[in-house]
Amino acid sequence: MTQSWLIGAMENYRDAVERGQRRLLEAQHDACVTWWSAFSPAYPLSQRDMERRLDDSLLVGANLVQAQADTQRDWMLLTERWLVEVNRDLQARLEAASDDAPSLRPLQHAWQIGSMSGSALSKVSRQVGHFAATSLSSTPLRAACDARREWKRQNPCSSPA
Repeated sequence: MTQSWLIGAMENYRDAVERGQRRLLEAQHDACVTWWSAFSPAYPLSQRDMERRLDDSLLVGANLVQAQADTQRDWMLLTERWLVEVNRDLQARLEAASDDAPSLRPLQHAWQIGSMSGSALSKVSRQVGHFAATSLSSTPLRAACDARREWKRQNPCSSPA
């Protein structure tokens, strides 16, 4: 491993942190604006306007969760990339050393298997985590829509004004 690899890795990490902070700050800004407008109506609101404000509030909450999940996914991708590079470098060193010391070949094969298994497990973990966060973030909005649909089904006379 060279010093330039470490510098590049730190720069990549810094960029990922900056992207994550930017995403999160944008989501927080949208949440503050939406939630403030929901709590400060200057006039009586129609049912349709109230539903829109509720949906908007739930949506910005979902965006907050999604921004955090996206940042975590970016960090996991960076970690995977770094591990691949470290494993590739170590594998090359083991390969070069095993020419002189055949007893290192079993270690080289074990390292290859461990590297592939770790890479596959990391990828699956990242994908499952992203799917779970995406599903979790949209659950309140879906629940509100389902509740509204059920309310309208049971109370057909209460249509939006």
